[in-house]
Amino acid sequence: MKLGAAAGGAAILFLGVAALAFGDKTTAVPDAKRAPDTIVFAGIPWLASADSVVHALAARGYPETHGTRSKDRITASGRLFDHYAIVQARLDDQGRLSRWEISIPSKNEMEEYDIQRKIYDDAVAELQSKYGVRHDIVEFYKFPYEKDDGKQARGIRSGDITIHSRWDSRKGDRLTLDIDKSMSVAFTYDSRYWRKVEEERRKKKAKDL
Repeated sequence: MKLGAAAGGAAILFLGVAALAFGDKTTAVPDAKRAPDTIVFAGIPWLASADSVVHALAARGYPETHGTRSKDRITASGRLFDHYAIVQARLDDQGRLSRWEISIPSKNEMEEYDIQRKIYDDAVAELQSKYGVRHDIVEFYKFPYEKDDGKQARGIRSGDITIHSRWDSRKGDRLTLDIDKSMSVAFTYDSRYWRKVEEERRKKKAKDL
């Protein structure tokens, strides 16, 4: 009887420790009723051709950066949330749009965290109005950092602070929003096709194993 009680106590202790270690880091917020069918940037459909992507971006105020195009990437720039933004369209092996990588870089101002955090928060508000409640929210501070301690930029650059949001579509697209280690506000749009693109490229690289 004592052995069973001890085992039960150990199980409760383990669950308590797990909750303490991980409970505040990630909050999953499923909202299937409002999840969109697809998630796209600038209204440009997935699998659009490279030339179509370039023309659509230019029409939206993101002209292509000349001399930077490769067979799997288009780079453009423009204004997003009234800040300079770098827009990269990732292409599959047929030259079709499969992923977006967009960043609003920090200018390293004295108040860079406040500036970048406002962009992040404004982006969250706009994306929630379009795609619904976030499916994942992370705001994690590792010791010695804590919220509103005035050292957030240092903590983010060191990897000790994580600020992250995620939206999923019903068809398998995913949008993640982060303040990354360079203090850029980073948007990543993964289409439902992107995982297959990565798998096929990995197999080609490892064909001789």
